[in-house]
Amino acid sequence: MGFNKALLEINGRPLIQTLAELARKITDEVFISANDAGVYAFLGLTIVPDVHRGQGPMAGLHAAFARTSRSLVLLMACDLPNLHEEVLRSLIDEARDFDAVVPRTADGHCHPLCGVYRRTCLPVLESNLLKGMNKATDLLHHASIWVRYLDGQAGNFSDRDLKNLNTPEDLDEYRSAES
Repeated sequence: MGFNKALLEINGRPLIQTLAELARKITDEVFISANDAGVYAFLGLTIVPDVHRGQGPMAGLHAAFARTSRSLVLLMACDLPNLHEEVLRSLIDEARDFDAVVPRTADGHCHPLCGVYRRTCLPVLESNLLKGMNKATDLLHHASIWVRYLDGQAGNFSDRDLKNLNTPEDLDEYRSAES
């Protein structure tokens, strides 16, 4: 995108603010995973820096587990303008018997940056990060991690709900659909 997508204005406010408010509907413990706390100070949330810097979203998931004593962490990317509470509640509801629950769109594409992860993932996650294996698939494809891939019909979501904004074209498409 060329700029911080979290601060992208959607409906007159930063997307990260909308997503933080959505997370607050689900839990009273909401963190922002970031190494530059000042950028997100306006949210009034705890900013959690990465222990394993420079390793992307999985390092953020690791940092969240390091910060909380809770058994589940809900991971949400900062660029999901159509995400809604029902999607998140469906992911959490499915988590009781799994190490991770990840939504999947009709084309079979999974969205691990909008998922629920159980603390049982932490040993594999930490081991992977120490080896420089920082992709979500490195965690999800590990033999000891039991993953539930949740399809839209079972999870009460559409493919559009998981559409993220990666490019200016994605943003244009989103804005066209909203008008």
